[in-house]
Amino acid sequence: MRILLTRHGLTDWNKDHIFQGSTDRDLSPEGLAQAVKLSMRVMSWGAEAVYTSPLKRAFVTAQEIAGSQGLTPIILPELEEIHFGDWEGKSIPQLKAEKPDEFLRWEEDPFFNCPPNAEQWPELVIRLEVAIQTITSGSYERVIAVTHGGIIRAMLSIMLDLTPSSVWRMEISNCSLTCVDCDEWGRFRLVFLNDASHIKDWESE
Repeated sequence: MRILLTRHGLTDWNKDHIFQGSTDRDLSPEGLAQAVKLSMRVMSWGAEAVYTSPLKRAFVTAQEIAGSQGLTPIILPELEEIHFGDWEGKSIPQLKAEKPDEFLRWEEDPFFNCPPNAEQWPELVIRLEVAIQTITSGSYERVIAVTHGGIIRAMLSIMLDLTPSSVWRMEISNCSLTCVDCDEWGRFRLVFLNDASHIKDWESE
């Protein structure tokens, strides 16, 4: 099975560097244009299923992709973004100013220095293992999963047996593609990471 992991299109909070987490935000006009560009990129790939987080920014992105494949998105609740607790709705500059020590600890190891009342790593692993099992247990050979930056990093940690702190240093751009293969023994292999050439080309026109 080949799995394309993609992050949703841009939102206004992404642009303003505000923690979204489980807060349900719409795509910005720029984000919707990114989703259209992504759907054109994968149009001829021939996906057999498109899974999506239930949050609007991911679901609308998934609708664009699935439409190009003649499919309907399949909502997978376990693909929802990490819940950032008390930091949701707050910007990075605001947190750096108000809670410099806490923010520095979070930057050093985000999965294990969570904000107050945020989702913890063990809880996240449990639900993402369910998501991965659901995605890989089907008979499909080509699958797209539309989700969130934090979730893609966490899935790569689980799939590739990488430390959580190491995957957080990976760039996952809006509407980028990350490709992972899964063999018949359930072993994963990273094919490519954060391919956003279809977005960058469009933004430079």
